[in-house]
Amino acid sequence: MASAPRFIPRSITPTSEQVAIQCSQHRITLIEANAGAAKTTTLALRIGEALARGLAPEQILALVFTDEAKEVLHERLKALGVAPFIVNKLALYTVEDFAHHVLHFWEEENPPRLSSLHELKPMALEALDHLSQHPTAQYGDELEFRTHHVALSQFFQSQLRLKASLAVFLNEEENAAEKALQFGVTLSDFLWTQHYEILRQSPYEGVLFRGPQDATYDLASTLLEQPDLLELLPEYRLIVVDELHDANEAAFQILRLLAQRPQTYVVAAGDKDQVIQKHLAADATYLHARFEAYFEQLVRLPLTYTYRHGPYLAYATAQFKQKKVDSLLPLATQIHVHRYAQDQAVVPVVQALLQWQRQGGQLAQCAVLFRDVHQSIHLENQLLTHGVPYTLHGMQSYLQRDEILFLRAWLALALRDLAAIQQSSLRERMVRALALFSELSFTELDIAAAAAEIAETPALLRFFYEGQMMRRASEHDQWRFKETLGYLEQVSADTSAAEVLAHLMQTLDVANVAKRIYVFDHAAEVIQKSMSAFLAMAQQLNLGVAPFYQWCAQHDPSTHAVPHAVMLSCVAQAKGKEYEHVLLPYLEMGEFPSLQQDAEMERNLFYVGITRAQKRLSLFVPQADHQVSEYVHELRLEQLHVPTQQRLHDLQQSAVGRQLSTASSQAAAQRINLRVPFAEKDQAKELGARWDPVQRVWFVPPGVSPAPFTRWVRSSS
Repeated sequence: MASAPRFIPRSITPTSEQVAIQCSQHRITLIEANAGAAKTTTLALRIGEALARGLAPEQILALVFTDEAKEVLHERLKALGVAPFIVNKLALYTVEDFAHHVLHFWEEENPPRLSSLHELKPMALEALDHLSQHPTAQYGDELEFRTHHVALSQFFQSQLRLKASLAVFLNEEENAAEKALQFGVTLSDFLWTQHYEILRQSPYEGVLFRGPQDATYDLASTLLEQPDLLELLPEYRLIVVDELHDANEAAFQILRLLAQRPQTYVVAAGDKDQVIQKHLAADATYLHARFEAYFEQLVRLPLTYTYRHGPYLAYATAQFKQKKVDSLLPLATQIHVHRYAQDQAVVPVVQALLQWQRQGGQLAQCAVLFRDVHQSIHLENQLLTHGVPYTLHGMQSYLQRDEILFLRAWLALALRDLAAIQQSSLRERMVRALALFSELSFTELDIAAAAAEIAETPALLRFFYEGQMMRRASEHDQWRFKETLGYLEQVSADTSAAEVLAHLMQTLDVANVAKRIYVFDHAAEVIQKSMSAFLAMAQQLNLGVAPFYQWCAQHDPSTHAVPHAVMLSCVAQAKGKEYEHVLLPYLEMGEFPSLQQDAEMERNLFYVGITRAQKRLSLFVPQADHQVSEYVHELRLEQLHVPTQQRLHDLQQSAVGRQLSTASSQAAAQRINLRVPFAEKDQAKELGARWDPVQRVWFVPPGVSPAPFTRWVRSSS
């Protein structure tokens, strides 16, 4: 049985589940947490307990996966009463920063740390050039060498996945084509990554640079190849890990090797139902199965109770995920299900936002979470129409996405009015989109120079068409481009924009172009849906082609921050966040869940989406029952009213009881902090004062008379 806790936190009373974790004496303690179940707070309690038992702060390592999580843990420790001086001495890192820290200690020179695709692009293009000049004979006909920004973005995404999986290079008897298929990347990107790594890690000059997640990959690879190097690292006695559901093979191997020292204890928290970072090789096996393969002294402890929302949503989540979920928050969190007509899907979303505002809620506490970016188009227009301010997180406004800029660029070409676009950077992006979706072969230097020149002098767009597009295009594409521009120049300015766009999309064969450019099926489908939604929006506006083009130019979003605005984001970008009111639109089969994606990940995405809500969750479903997302049915909302009301009543009664109990016993139970000069510490100790090594303060224990300590009583106590 675990001993009683020595660290008494400020401002909270830990639950029995939290105390069990705080005092766990197992070598490996894995916390199976629900969303909003105070994972970070519980890990902070475990750190506080270790400090209270005499562990030096330098012997504690705390690892997280994002800067935001690191900041939250830092502040949570201070809020619970750990002295800032102590908190600052803890080894608190993201996994990537920890890897950089260790490698910097080992390496003679510190290679530059590059964080943007712009900085990494020259090296990626150099590696591709080397691959194209030295293709593997057996795969030569299967390789595609493309340098546009979508291909580069897909390459970096593939590279991250391969490195996170520690799967960049082949082992004996492995086949490149089979390994690429196994890890969900193209053969071209797999071989490109190998050449990129050979370039990055020069056998003569060492590591030349590190991009995102490269340090984690380098440290994991180095420790696996040279485990003796572990002896050069500090011997951490306690390692705590937050958001373990974001772990991948590279991060796990680092953690495993650190934990194999016999005096090291690990406490790690995660939620298997929040594993959504599949593109970074995250997997639920890192929450327990992989640990069980290496460690015997292991225990799994739960964090069942959520503090984010009330029982109604907690019980709905339990039904959906078929696991135990409860709430300790006496809050009547609401769940509203709204029906929409097929052509009016976003109207009830705007109405729900306006109703929230009328009821006193703040728009800044609302988040509309989409399954995919194409779903924002109609809602953005409705919000503009109703004057509702909004901001976007992790996504661009639909008017500024590549596929939409491509269509707008053709209209600009026909109307000879690129100058109507106010932002020079946007004019430049329209030129790049035109080249991208026209599938023209430009070097980066050529397209960058052309785009910059046309952005500065918009009239040059016509010369770009005649001198570059037509010259570089195949005979078939030349015919398509001539047909397209000829049609656009023949129609009148008042011709329906929707009719013109439909003809444009058909003639340019944008659906198949998207499939060729976006090698991942789901990404190509999203692009096609985005264009279709843009066409539907044009039909609703019912404008001629020239007024429609001007309307788009006038509604290009400003680059300035919008105060008091609704947040629009995709579910995947919202993990780790919470909002008073969460709205999930387009909950219909084929949209959410997406039929193109892994079924388990789709369920996890929905779970993440609904559990961001605190006070209200609004779900928007089609009128036809057979079209409603199966996920909404699985919440079993109708069955939860009675148990929810009973649980709410119990929680509210318990809250009143706790308040009365606290009021009657506070004076007796509250400890009194003292301000004791160093020279007088022995006197205070003889009188019965105690020293708190975590908060770094002397105090009068509860139940001891404060009279002898009057001269040392802190004014703040």
